Amino acid sequence: EMRKGGRRVNELGEYEFEDQMVMEYGKMMEAEGPPKFDETAVPDLKKNLDDPPGEGPILRWQTRAVFAPGGDAWHPKNRKVKMSVTVKELGLSKHQFRRLRELVGKRYHPGKDELTITSERFEHREENRKDCLRTLFSLIEEAGKANKMVEEARTKYVKNRLRANPAFMERLRAKTMKLQESTTFP
Repeated sequence: EMRKGGRRVNELGEYEFEDQMVMEYGKMMEAEGPPKFDETAVPDLKKNLDDPPGEGPILRWQTRAVFAPGGDAWHPKNRKVKMSVTVKELGLSKHQFRRLRELVGKRYHPGKDELTITSERFEHREENRKDCLRTLFSLIEEAGKANKMVEEARTKYVKNRLRANPAFMERLRAKTMKLQESTTFP
């Protein structure tokens, strides 16, 4: 037996602790018997079995594997990552969708209703993958502000229209005066 990082290692070089955990888990599974499924569950026929589990939009990733001569796996094109998502799946309102289209420009393909984000900023592919996700999240967040912007624009428009109406402004002033009088003199 040897010691590796303060833990005992058997002659095969595997950690005894992990082996023990696997054995114990195996015994627990045997004791429980075969898994039981709820027979009342109705299969969802609309769902594509190839789709990954989980909620939300499906992100499609594209990467390259270029092998340079000499057996070196590093190549500058290997770090580039391309991510696509169907915009309809993002669940945006009409105004948010318009705002997103303004923000992304040519990265949105209207025929496919697809948004494409690429990144090759970082040396490692995984960092560029995270960069694509950060970009998507910030675009969704920025597009999400559209509803509030539209609401503010509508409110401003209505207020300006009312201010331009002298009869309304006179009634408002009279009401305000009446309210002030009733609060100052009990």
